[in-house]
Amino acid sequence: MLRDRFTIRSNQPLPEFSTPNAEAFVAEDKRDPKRALYALICRPDMPVRVNVMRALKGMLNPGLVQLVEWGAMTWSPAGRQCMTVIYERPIGKRLMAGPRSPECRRVDEYDISRKVVEPLVAAIKELTNRGITHRSIRASNLFFMDEGGERIALGDCATAPPAYDQPMAFETVESGMANNVARGSGSFSDDLYSLGVTLVFLLLGRNPVAHMDDEALLKMKIQQGSYSTLVGDERLPLAFIELLRGLLCDDPDQRWDIESLDLWLSGRRLSPLQQRHEKRAARGFPFNGKEYLNCRELAAAMSRSWDLAIPPVLEGKLELWLRRAVEDKERAQAVADVVRMALNGGDKRVVADLMLCKVLIMLDPTAPIRYKGFNSMPDGVGSALAAVMAQKGDTKLLAEVILREVPRLWFEARKSYLPDNSLMDSNFKELKGYLTQTGLGFGLERCLYEMNDALPCQSTLLGEEYIVELKELLPALNAAAAKRTDSKQWPVDRHVAAFMGARARSDIDRNLVQLNDSEPSRSLMALLNLFAVFQYRLGPEQLPNLAAWVGALAQPAVAAFHSREKRKELEKELPKLVRRGSVVEIYNLLDNPGERDKDQSEFAWAQAQYQAAEEEIRRVQNNEDDRGKEAVRIGKQTAAVTGIVIALLSTTITVIMKVW
Repeated sequence: MLRDRFTIRSNQPLPEFSTPNAEAFVAEDKRDPKRALYALICRPDMPVRVNVMRALKGMLNPGLVQLVEWGAMTWSPAGRQCMTVIYERPIGKRLMAGPRSPECRRVDEYDISRKVVEPLVAAIKELTNRGITHRSIRASNLFFMDEGGERIALGDCATAPPAYDQPMAFETVESGMANNVARGSGSFSDDLYSLGVTLVFLLLGRNPVAHMDDEALLKMKIQQGSYSTLVGDERLPLAFIELLRGLLCDDPDQRWDIESLDLWLSGRRLSPLQQRHEKRAARGFPFNGKEYLNCRELAAAMSRSWDLAIPPVLEGKLELWLRRAVEDKERAQAVADVVRMALNGGDKRVVADLMLCKVLIMLDPTAPIRYKGFNSMPDGVGSALAAVMAQKGDTKLLAEVILREVPRLWFEARKSYLPDNSLMDSNFKELKGYLTQTGLGFGLERCLYEMNDALPCQSTLLGEEYIVELKELLPALNAAAAKRTDSKQWPVDRHVAAFMGARARSDIDRNLVQLNDSEPSRSLMALLNLFAVFQYRLGPEQLPNLAAWVGALAQPAVAAFHSREKRKELEKELPKLVRRGSVVEIYNLLDNPGERDKDQSEFAWAQAQYQAAEEEIRRVQNNEDDRGKEAVRIGKQTAAVTGIVIALLSTTITVIMKVW
């Protein structure tokens, strides 16, 4: 049950509406049982587009299947909570059975403008106005919404990372070069390109590149251009050639925009676009058993064979090829400068990797960030990190990308200033700062949540709960507290701390630093402070299980008081506050500034009194020792004088007797 309103039938699957990464099931609305709906159950290990769900919920647009509701719910087949998205159920079928099917439904040239172009352009306009992109425009994601096949609409675009499910044919050259999980949200221009490819499929009634694998298709797009690759010698209606040339233009600056489409739909003819091909070299550059005649192809090949690409660049072979075969002295000099700096650098391996990264950007500035086999658009790094961490993969490479400021190299190569790029650049600098700190609340986990603002908390403490917002965290920990088995375990781990740091509206990094204090009492009070603030601001008022959890761990904070009577008082009051379920009151009890100051002053006075007593004892002891020594000295002097007197008397008596 979702939102206590929508029932999802796990025994009634709808495979015809499933996506590559989300299964479809019958959904029923308690308020309107006759309404035809279906639900998509998202994969728990796949980051989803919650910002898109928020924007699309309830939106009515003829070019989009309506998103009715979304949210996390317990899904019994998976044994955990899963993100669920409920859509209006189309009456008809998909126009194409699957993303890689060779055939699709053909739409007549006289109907395609009305049925496809106009509603999809309207949908892209609406998405652009709301600050989001679709990134799943393809023939297999189009549905007939009515029995007569008059209305065609776009399906889901929120249950996977942007463009994750897109076949290579529907992606631009730049996006196609990136790992599918790291393609990023892109822009409306990417959606318009996908629309152009979709129109080719629908006009032909088939997939014209079904026989090609992704690598061959990308290579052909680079060599011949997208329009020539997809259309080739196919006979298309004359009226659509201009439209397709505009939408499939590989230069993003020249590609048609919404305004151009509106002019075309109104019957205005635009200047035809001529395909610009990459400059060919006079001779090929030999690399890894093949020869490459343009910079873009060579850069793509080098990115796939990273270690093999470094030697020819360091040896100056690439620079020589650029000067003589490509006749691009400016680019050759730039490469020479980068190589010279690398040869004079520090750690040879690190410097060589960064050098090659810079060189690949110079060879193909529009390509994604490429580093040691990882290819990503700048805004795709976050979803890539989320996918790797969810699947327990190796995060070392992604950590390197952040620590070595690889995205900055890409931003510096942009010819024009874009505010979004500047913002992302500063965000990556912050991420580096988080990554250099290893304590709770920082590290790679903090980067994960900072780059994925809708990612649920991945902490094992929360069990199978799907926690997206900070206000959901304490209730989830309260539920987890009832099931805990380890009495010494704290209600915080690396993921919980990082989630709090990234989701809190205010800066709590100071508290997180204190959370890592080696002194247990300070660390505990930092945690209590965070929980108390969140409970006070976000609720709920009662968290009995969580209060019992932190209450059981409060001994270090109680022991921090010096007064034996105060400790007994706290131990007596603490259970009462635990029963109330108030972390706020527990924190106030243990961190009462007045009581702490009083305890400190009394302890300081007691210390002073004790020290004074100690000094008095030492003085008395020292005085006794001195008196003993003085008595011995006087005794010795007295004995000596007495001896002398006796000797004198004896001598005197002896002399007198002799005289007498």
